[in-house]
Amino acid sequence: MKKATPSKKARTATGIEFGDRIVRVATVTCGRTGKVSLRALSQAHVAPGRPGVEEDLRRARIEALREALSHHAKDLGEVVVGIPRDEVVSRVLSLPASNPDEVRDMLFFDVERYLPFPPSEAEISYRVLEQVGANESRIVMVAAPREVLYRTLDDLDEIGIRPKRLDVDSHGCGYVFTRNHGEDEEPYGLFNLDYENSIVGLVVNRQLRFSRSIGEGIGRLEKDHLAVSFDRTAGARPEGEPRSTETSSPSEGPETSDPSNGWPQSQTEWWSGTVKNVKRSLAGFAHEEFGAPPRRLILTGPGSRIPGIVPALEKEIGVPVEAPEPFPPGKTGQPVTFYSAALGLALEQIEGDHRINLIPEEIYRKREAARRKQFLVNSTSLVVVNLLLMGAWVGHAFWNQRQVLEIFESKNREIAPHIRDIKDIEDKLNLISANIDREHSAFKVMKDLFERTTDRVRFDTLDFKKSEEVLLTYETYTGRDVDSYREILMESPHVCGGVERGNQRFRALRGREGLYDVDSIISVSGFKFTICNKESGEPRP
Repeated sequence: MKKATPSKKARTATGIEFGDRIVRVATVTCGRTGKVSLRALSQAHVAPGRPGVEEDLRRARIEALREALSHHAKDLGEVVVGIPRDEVVSRVLSLPASNPDEVRDMLFFDVERYLPFPPSEAEISYRVLEQVGANESRIVMVAAPREVLYRTLDDLDEIGIRPKRLDVDSHGCGYVFTRNHGEDEEPYGLFNLDYENSIVGLVVNRQLRFSRSIGEGIGRLEKDHLAVSFDRTAGARPEGEPRSTETSSPSEGPETSDPSNGWPQSQTEWWSGTVKNVKRSLAGFAHEEFGAPPRRLILTGPGSRIPGIVPALEKEIGVPVEAPEPFPPGKTGQPVTFYSAALGLALEQIEGDHRINLIPEEIYRKREAARRKQFLVNSTSLVVVNLLLMGAWVGHAFWNQRQVLEIFESKNREIAPHIRDIKDIEDKLNLISANIDREHSAFKVMKDLFERTTDRVRFDTLDFKKSEEVLLTYETYTGRDVDSYREILMESPHVCGGVERGNQRFRALRGREGLYDVDSIISVSGFKFTICNKESGEPRP
């Protein structure tokens, strides 16, 4: 069974940003005249729970979504859920094909080289960005482990949400702004400054081509009870005063304060890290094969409401910065800029301008089987009820009681052995939950490693040693490439304690002199780095 294609005639659509720290919901409607309007917006923070306990986080996300949905009408229309950007792998590729079937075949034929996990364990979706000539297509590919998708769908199913599509939150941010910029095709950056994980993206030809999640957000300042203001006209606030929750537009006056002037060290470090991540991300996107230098930067999310941040950020990155409203707020009374991701997902669905769908095809088969099973259960229940009524009518109450008692006793005998094993299973799950490192899992380490690795480096082997160290064997061209790759890896949030250069061996390119810009290749072995400890963030002992 093929994936369901949502109808383009949808009158109502709801986008859900299903984050790890906050859940946002946006519902839009399309009237008979084709005018799209905003119906409702809501958000709810996810309770932190016990550190490292995944079940607490899952339960808190479900309750946060339940709370957010309580502010919406029962008719949500077609629901689209955006999972966090850091849970997927996204790549822009060029394939030698133009026919849609050929594009799909070419992608899946060679997809394993772009993934840090086996393709058999992944759900893959893609969107064609443009066709170049008659035999080339440029696409954006998105992939995620099926276990992550199944877990998300199970959580949604618990409160009765069955989405039409699973997308990525960054795609919603990209769509809501490209939709409102008409024929403007200049490349521009996108920075969604959120409470925890923020998103940096690059839009080229009115398409979000590149995006990444960065671990910088204003939630860190709120945890330290720090007040942030870049606007001299906003008045000085004492150190330690909570950040204002006013929803007035940020000041864009010419006067801005020096971020390091009078700030506590943690606040200065936050600003420096945020600026560094934005500049590094935009520079990296610009040097991608299908990237371009951004002409301006659009700032959105809760952080865009910090007074004076627009001119302060503009001064730091050297390109114009603006913080427009992504959509008219209507009568909601909510700061619409908070909901860019959820709103973009809903608009993309209601306007039929979507391609990415990460719901596994097995889910559609299971849903169909569940409907058939429910029909059989209902039919069987009806037959049983009729039989019981007939038995009562003819005076066979005693016989019915005996039969029902026998059924219960047989079921009790069947489940008794399984009940005895529940305690052992619970102990094993608790042991696994207490020892697993979710902050620096093999999937996140490998995904970060693959996205940082340049084309001048080719892997031979990659080994994990007790989830503490990663040992690489690879080939490159020059000693400068080895040093450059070492510096790149040292910037990874998963790497602690430095990176060992390993052993280098030069191999001549005999018989191919003049074909390349070098006459030898360096084989590097023993290139090793230490994974950070999940509790302290320091190297493992």
